[in-house]
Amino acid sequence: MLKATERLERLISMVPWLIANNGATIEELGKRFQYPRETLINDLTKVLFFVGPHPHTPDNLIEVNVQEEEVWISQANYLSRPLNLTHTEAFSLLVKGKMLLGLIGEGTNNSSLETALDKLATALGAEKDQIIVDPGIRDSEIYEITNESIVTRRKMVITYYSFNEDYYSERKIQPLSIEINDRYLYLRAYCEKVNDYRTFRLDRITHAEIINEDIEQEFLHSFDNETSDKPIDLEFQFSEDSIATLIIQKSDSWIVSKYSTISVKERKDNMLEITLPVASNTWLGRLLLQLEPGTRVIENSPNIDIDAGMELAKQILDRYGLND
Repeated sequence: MLKATERLERLISMVPWLIANNGATIEELGKRFQYPRETLINDLTKVLFFVGPHPHTPDNLIEVNVQEEEVWISQANYLSRPLNLTHTEAFSLLVKGKMLLGLIGEGTNNSSLETALDKLATALGAEKDQIIVDPGIRDSEIYEITNESIVTRRKMVITYYSFNEDYYSERKIQPLSIEINDRYLYLRAYCEKVNDYRTFRLDRITHAEIINEDIEQEFLHSFDNETSDKPIDLEFQFSEDSIATLIIQKSDSWIVSKYSTISVKERKDNMLEITLPVASNTWLGRLLLQLEPGTRVIENSPNIDIDAGMELAKQILDRYGLND
């Protein structure tokens, strides 16, 4: 079943094609635009039929005629040509085209895809060769070592970067499986450093090697019998003793849904007062960098250095020449 956004995109593409070809059959449209028959008829007669520019009076609406399996449209000159891409959309298309080239193995200058990317890059005022697509973690040495460790059921020693605490740690782990979540690959393992199960983001493992020790059967067995109501904890945690209270703009209220909070209060000055756990000064600095300039820290735990967090944000802005 097509999503609403997919249906809209296909309808917008269909209109100029129908105009250029002076109509088409339902079967031809469905096949060309990968549109299920019943959905297509419904969208042509009950959606597209009521579309038109301001003031949306009947004489401005698109006329859709469906007779004996044939479709014609009129009064759609404003959609007679495909919509122009924004710079962001064009750049995204260029990057995805480069990725597709890598997947299908085309690299010759006379391929149709290569020619299309050349034209797109020229329109953007760029060179497509300047865009380098990272092959990703699946093609990395870390991924190969991790996968081999799981297959051979051997323990690993890894160096892991903790983004929130901003430090590297060495761990001996017993890898159990690789999973994907929200576009990232995660390694589920038993960590001997903390004597518990942990989940590590694979792209934050900076070094990995297999050692000559077998994974213990008890962990394999307990992992296989885990229930969905008791998920493995991510290698991510805050100290209950490290908190800060911030005054933020309402436009920054997104942090309430993204991060754990202890309390949220609405103030009379149209601001929000939020108390939340803080992983480290580095983490706080990264958060402050994402918030509006009017953000203030009004209270914090003794072990949290607000100045250090502010300094980190200032250093990053200075690096890019954005700090006045």
